[in-house]
Amino acid sequence: MVEEDDIELPILPRIDKGPPPDCPICGDPMSFIDGDWACVDCNGELLGPETG
Repeated sequence: MVEEDDIELPILPRIDKGPPPDCPICGDPMSFIDGDWACVDCNGELLGPETG
């Protein structure tokens, strides 16, 4: 049987993404969503991995 210590996941490195860019449409700072910059206000509230 495999012990719990044998299946540890590696620690992922922190990605320094810097300050958020401004949205080209509304000018507000964007949020880092699903690995890319996106403006939640301009894209709607259903922005996420399960909705696209």
